[in-house]
Amino acid sequence: MSKVQYYQVDKLNEDKREDAFITAEELADKASGIDRVGYLRMDVDNLGQIFANGLQERSLPQLAALSRQMNYFFKVYLNSLAAKRQENSPGFSQLTSDPRLELLFIYTGGDDIFISGAWNQIAEFAGDVYQSFRTYTSYNPSITISGGISINTIKYPLYQAAADAGKAEHLAKDNDRDSLNLFGQTFKWSHWLGEIDEDHSKDAAYLQGVDPLNTNILSIITKLNNPKIDYSRAFLRNILILADIRDRKIQDLKKTDPNRNDLIYYLHLPQLNYAISRLPQKVREDPEFIEVRQALLNPRSSPYFRAIVTWIELLKRKSGANQHDRYE
Repeated sequence: MSKVQYYQVDKLNEDKREDAFITAEELADKASGIDRVGYLRMDVDNLGQIFANGLQERSLPQLAALSRQMNYFFKVYLNSLAAKRQENSPGFSQLTSDPRLELLFIYTGGDDIFISGAWNQIAEFAGDVYQSFRTYTSYNPSITISGGISINTIKYPLYQAAADAGKAEHLAKDNDRDSLNLFGQTFKWSHWLGEIDEDHSKDAAYLQGVDPLNTNILSIITKLNNPKIDYSRAFLRNILILADIRDRKIQDLKKTDPNRNDLIYYLHLPQLNYAISRLPQKVREDPEFIEVRQALLNPRSSPYFRAIVTWIELLKRKSGANQHDRYE
């Protein structure tokens, strides 16, 4: 990847100036788990409609003020959020409390961003941006943001990584917006982060009485990534196999009865119970793992299995010659 100007103070080498450069190799080297670089593209959904219809009078001073506020968020605030996360975040929690120091702000301004960095920091920072933006806009339901992430090797061309992240972003917008596409899957932000407990989905009737808490993607990843839990890598592979079987069965079911959704959340449960029963007794009885088991067996969690396992696999894996070039 060609070198790109680094916007923030470089914490990798304290003697570098603010206008120093940083390479993809340096970014990937600071990633947790596998050495990969993440590329994030995000922009505000339907910004033209917000400007056209969001203000009743739509006077020039009002439009100018709205434009300045949007530009301030993307061009000024996000740098502060990355450099001093705890001081500048709205108070939410995610996978880590570390500052996002290995982030390369390639472009920010207007209503969109293009950022690269250590893959895990990019994935977490996307959630930071979303939650900060929702707070910044007073949780206005008409002002949302979508994003896409591509994860690549250090030699993957920058222009192609930008195109891949752009495609992922379009897939997020095609999901009725207010979404993130990562690892080739698209979910609403509430599925990734779980900040909305009330279920408004078309399948809500099938989930009555099912606890929605702690069944979002990041909370389950946090539980599974607990180093105190001594489960085998084979257990993760079994979950991924279950996700494949589930998806195939759902596709077959949709061919015969396109309107049937009642099995989507429950189809995997017998096989998952069996996979859990194969774990050593000391793992199954570990209080830390009991939380993991409860989250995985919750019917709400089944659509997330592929994203969860992919994230954990990347955290636990180091680079090798046979790894895929990108995860998008």
